[in-house]
Amino acid sequence: MTFDFFEGPAGSGKTYSMVAHARHLIENDALGEGQRMLALTFMNGARRRLTSSLNAEASFRRKFDCLTFDSFAQSLAKRRSAKLTDEMRQQAEDLGQFHGPCFLASELLKDAEVRRWVARTYPLVLVDEAQDLDVNRQGIVLGLIESCTTVVAADSFQCLNDGQETADFIGQLLGAGTTHSLSQSHRTNKTGLLSAALAVRERENILDALKEEGIGKTGRVHWVGEGVELAEVPATAKNPGLLAWSLAFQLTQGCNDVAILTPDSKSAIVQNAIEIAGAKEWKWPKGGTFGPFSITWEGGDSAIEHELAEAIRFPDIASYDEVCAVLEEHSAQPMVKTVERRVRRLHRVTGQAEFEKAQLVSFISDAVRTNTRLGFKKSAKIRAMSIHAAKNREFDRVIVLWPQSATGSDEHKRRLLYNAMTRAKSHCTIIVLGNRRLGSAPFAPS
Repeated sequence: MTFDFFEGPAGSGKTYSMVAHARHLIENDALGEGQRMLALTFMNGARRRLTSSLNAEASFRRKFDCLTFDSFAQSLAKRRSAKLTDEMRQQAEDLGQFHGPCFLASELLKDAEVRRWVARTYPLVLVDEAQDLDVNRQGIVLGLIESCTTVVAADSFQCLNDGQETADFIGQLLGAGTTHSLSQSHRTNKTGLLSAALAVRERENILDALKEEGIGKTGRVHWVGEGVELAEVPATAKNPGLLAWSLAFQLTQGCNDVAILTPDSKSAIVQNAIEIAGAKEWKWPKGGTFGPFSITWEGGDSAIEHELAEAIRFPDIASYDEVCAVLEEHSAQPMVKTVERRVRRLHRVTGQAEFEKAQLVSFISDAVRTNTRLGFKKSAKIRAMSIHAAKNREFDRVIVLWPQSATGSDEHKRRLLYNAMTRAKSHCTIIVLGNRRLGSAPFAPS
């Protein structure tokens, strides 16, 4: 039973190294007859990407289960429910449907018999992006380390939950076994981009770092270098056209895989600028045109659920026929079709004749989460999303729209900007809305 911890900055190959180490362990008989490897992640998107990486390895095929912490916790709490006390159940209920099961799993894994029981099925455990875990999910990891050969990857600076403390947990991981510190970036070799991202990470002035790399200032508020571009655009909510033009111009620079990232996806000026860039045609001074551009917003599950529920407008209570009629109006949406099938099945099997709005909204929520879990996403060359939604992903070109509405501590803003910049493989453009904002966080020391 061993523990290995892979830590390093974004793009340094933590997940790749973790998977390679797991392959080595399996090739050296880490799994016995009928045993499997357990791979855990915090979010469904990370789970899908890790599943893809594991499926690419012949050594892992049909030998692993890749789950979110929530899914694993729910299963463990259900299967070992006899060991739960009334006090545990009450505390879990107070924590809610997402954190409650993880609290129960964390408590169960304090029991040596439960740990041995898990290890009989999963003697080898992988944990990716461990910096995202809260105290209850951290407890699951620490419990598994006690009984399973465990491999963990994390970078504390990439935790995007403002105010969440991970230092103690990372310290425990650093002292639990063998630490592998990674430093070289495998995502990009663009020196300007690497220097700018490092400056943000080290709480230094991003412009000073660019100057040291010999990166030139091309205008009063515009800096360009290898793999990186920084500009201030004095756009306002009343004048989103200026930001839209800047965005559209950047989109003319090419690349088949472009992401538009922002720390505030609800910002009106950002939304309006993206909408204009997707609808307007501009003229070049010397002839010709550019735009409009096909841009797809990628929202989180909650945003999609809210949008669907708002569009359907369920009544507070409705008959079966009324619900079917309402759903039929939106049947072009695959997730609405899923809800309709569920309603019809309930009516047929149980005879339910009336449906409350809360129940129907919960059906929408389940359909959206299933859609996300199974990875049914429209492909698009240009995608817009929050920085949180882009976590653990990479794109050829990244355009960061940084509005004045970005919130959180200075440290949180630095982590957001760093995560956005380090998604880029070839080029990152940062467009800062407003005037003279580059002298403060996250672009310069507080």
